[in-house]
Amino acid sequence: MHSVNMMCRAALGSRKIVGAVLAFTAGLVGVSSSSAAELIAQAEIAAAPPAVLRVDVSSACVGQGAVFKIVNRGSQWPRTSLLRLYYTDDNSLIGQRRLRLADNQRVSFAVNDKVAAGRPIGVWLDPGWYKRGFQFDAEATCS
Repeated sequence: MHSVNMMCRAALGSRKIVGAVLAFTAGLVGVSSSSAAELIAQAEIAAAPPAVLRVDVSSACVGQGAVFKIVNRGSQWPRTSLLRLYYTDDNSLIGQRRLRLADNQRVSFAVNDKVAAGRPIGVWLDPGWYKRGFQFDAEATCS
């Protein structure tokens, strides 16, 4: 019971501090408290570091087709990404799958000869949390 009361007092104290910061900011820049809250929220968003996609993607031809391996070299992805598989000769989409990797997580998948049909295959990771230009992360042409 004592710790619950302490947490309630701490939360109340935090609200007072936030209120004081809002009032100070509003007075400093000459805007209303709601506008000050919006300015503070924008500043927090602007200060957040972007989560960059840091991966190693490799491909290899094996007996029955191609194998692609993906290793996350960064931190855990904040949201899902789309793993897209293409024929690289005409950039036509073969298929896609949602993917979210933890730090240092590895995944691999195979594309059999029937799907590849002797055509070059490429993989592109399209993260859901930032805009990234289209360029294949790995390609394989297996006959």
